[in-house]
Amino acid sequence: METAEVLVVRAPGGVASLPLAGVGAALSQLSPVPVACFHARSSEHHPKVVVYLAHLSDCLLLHFTVQDQFVIARHTRYQDPVCRDSCVEAFLEPVAGRGYFNFEFNCCGIMLVSYCPRPIQEGGHTMLSAESGSQVAVYASLTGPIQQEITTPVKWSLTARIPLAVMEQYVGGLSPLHGAVWRGNFYKCADQSSHPHWASWQPVGEPLNFHKPSHFGTIRFA
Repeated sequence: METAEVLVVRAPGGVASLPLAGVGAALSQLSPVPVACFHARSSEHHPKVVVYLAHLSDCLLLHFTVQDQFVIARHTRYQDPVCRDSCVEAFLEPVAGRGYFNFEFNCCGIMLVSYCPRPIQEGGHTMLSAESGSQVAVYASLTGPIQQEITTPVKWSLTARIPLAVMEQYVGGLSPLHGAVWRGNFYKCADQSSHPHWASWQPVGEPLNFHKPSHFGTIRFA
């Protein structure tokens, strides 16, 4: 199948010195990547989701913005199943044939991350340690937990700084990023909200499953 491509540029000047809460505003000046392929099993609620991407010499920067409704965030601990909450995700395959990482964040910044040398349904994945997870910096515009679903429209955002070192311990050196070609996909879901939905940058086909590296798109670094 034909895959789309996204270009990840070097972060604008001064971003490296910004607190993470300010990085999102800087990245929002870049070209957005729409997360707009909704699986047929989704409810009628289709939030508008985009992700902005940039890189520094030692990390990848992600900034999601979500125009949402029916928002929940009931999970509060690292490696909780945050896909059940209002959640955004980045699946990244830095080196062809060396597996992929799934970074999942609920709307209040709680993260799950694992390394999958093969699709997770085939087994053998590794949940990253708390020490590794602590190296990923996350800023969320909402605070939680959100046990009672927010049924009115709400706009929220999430920014993450993912050090290359977190992934290099599994797939080897990733620097320099300039000219590198990765593969991946970006997602939005809310499995246990009253209006569940599953959106992606690249369509995942049937059956519904985000862990499909065969459906990843191309991520090219400028």
